[in-house]
Amino acid sequence: MGAKRKATFYVDESIHKALRLKAAHDDVSPSDLLNELLASDLSEYLEDISDIAAVKARQKERGKGISLEQLMKKMK
Repeated sequence: MGAKRKATFYVDESIHKALRLKAAHDDVSPSDLLNELLASDLSEYLEDISDIAAVKARQKERGKGISLEQLMKKMK
């Protein structure tokens, strides 16, 4: 997953208790469980960020190719 950083989050007491209970049940640390839950929840967001970066990189390429119409004429 990469390097780990320490962070402090404040959550409701009931959420903290549920996190500890689920972590104990799954035999993982609460930190590992929280990382897994956040990664799962944020995966679509992270994919969107990656897609946006790719689109921005491609925008720099505008005007360096041929249009679809020009390609079609060449293929005829």
